[in-house]
Amino acid sequence: MTENLPSLSELDLALVNALQINPRAPWTELAKALDIDAATVARRWERLRAAGHAWVTAYPFGGSGAGALIEIDCAPGQAGAVAELLSADPHAVTVEHTAGGRDLLITAMATGFGALSRYIVDRLGTIPGITATRAHLVTRSYTEGSVWRLTSLNRSQQEALAASRRSALGGSQHLPEYAELVTAIGENGRMSLSELAETLGVSVNTASRRLNRLLESGRLVLRCDLTRSLSGSPVAVTFFGTVSPEHLDSTARELAKLPEIRQCLGLAGPQNLIATVWVSSLVDAQDLEVRLAATLPHLRIADRAVALRAVKLMGRLLDPDGRAIGFVPMNLWAQAR
Repeated sequence: MTENLPSLSELDLALVNALQINPRAPWTELAKALDIDAATVARRWERLRAAGHAWVTAYPFGGSGAGALIEIDCAPGQAGAVAELLSADPHAVTVEHTAGGRDLLITAMATGFGALSRYIVDRLGTIPGITATRAHLVTRSYTEGSVWRLTSLNRSQQEALAASRRSALGGSQHLPEYAELVTAIGENGRMSLSELAETLGVSVNTASRRLNRLLESGRLVLRCDLTRSLSGSPVAVTFFGTVSPEHLDSTARELAKLPEIRQCLGLAGPQNLIATVWVSSLVDAQDLEVRLAATLPHLRIADRAVALRAVKLMGRLLDPDGRAIGFVPMNLWAQAR
């Protein structure tokens, strides 16, 4: 654990776990699940949020959008400057310094394949200090960070919170119509409807209807994150794997079930499966890799990237200890600079 940060109490971790399950649950509902009063819940969350230890983000997902994990090599001494520049880009939603065969690993998102191509070629190709890039284009998401959970709540508490959350129905709602809403609510997924309505210049009923449509369609995702070093799993490792095409889907689905998995993506390229794990130590990462070799015979791990420092996580700017210190709106409709 980072020595500059305090540990979180069991109640704090339970609150984060509750908001992972239902990020927009009312204070009264959270209080009931946690068996404390609503004022205490609200006060504890505000303390966590203000300290940068936990936050709720909203971001676009699926539809006609496109994504990529991009390995970046930098000139000697330039990785920090490049990471800072990329962190200001709305399309570079996650930026990490890594150990291994690349200096930086970023997750890029765009409204479509053409926009993603322009970002990779026109934007990354013009940044001073970048010497090479390798883009892994996402073909399918099997799981991602909004699904990852702490295990602080018991089963009955989890079920009660999950039952009240709106389900994603997989509708065909198109995001561009709601680009302003997606951008407005991104920094604070718990933004009140009155504040959202005022920001958008519409009625509360209209704001509520638009938000609910996006959430129900699965095109807008809510996610409660916390400082990784306070999660009990301070080490993040991304595995680059290869699976024969006929076994890719079944292997990825089994991989996505593991509690350590934060992200599992199908890719177009030499490595066609990427998985990011959060574990307690590098030894645990190695042990997990041994278990994967034994239980998923079609998976071959070709490379690994250990995160040294996350600079940005789904739009959230982080300090060297992993605390949230700012936010870059994920306005994917903006032109790459």
